[in-house]
Amino acid sequence: MNLKNISIALTVLVFGVIAMLFMQKGNYVNQAREHYEATTNKSFKGNSMVLDLVNNGIEMNKSTWAIACGALQTVRTSQDMARLEAKFFPATKGNMSLANKTRRFEASSANVIVANFGKVEEDKKTGVKSLADLQSVDVSILLGNYAAAAAAVSDEGADEEGAEE
Repeated sequence: MNLKNISIALTVLVFGVIAMLFMQKGNYVNQAREHYEATTNKSFKGNSMVLDLVNNGIEMNKSTWAIACGALQTVRTSQDMARLEAKFFPATKGNMSLANKTRRFEASSANVIVANFGKVEEDKKTGVKSLADLQSVDVSILLGNYAAAAAAVSDEGADEEGAEE
């Protein structure tokens, strides 16, 4: 009788251990799946954000180069330049310096164009001054030459201070 009770108890115990192993295995698989999904979703969101930033930068650079190329082909006055800028970047406006005869357009710190004009014209009816006779378009910042651009900006600042005095 004692042997019968021990064999029944061992059989129940073995089936219990086997059932517990299958239940634990299922739990481990679910935990691993949840962890995998959580980490891959975070990585996917992070990578998507990086790709969006890169694509926006490429699009901005492309549009800035389109302004520079279009300016050399079609622009004659600062109003023409403003219309060209508004075509590609409606929310961003360029700055005009009558003293230096330049118009500076800055889409971002790495996308800057400086258009140099030959003369300042004044509308006789309204008295509004504008720039005319496009001479060149400086794209040194677009090309990565920040030193030349910084020197040009410091020269502009010195000229504007002298013009105000």
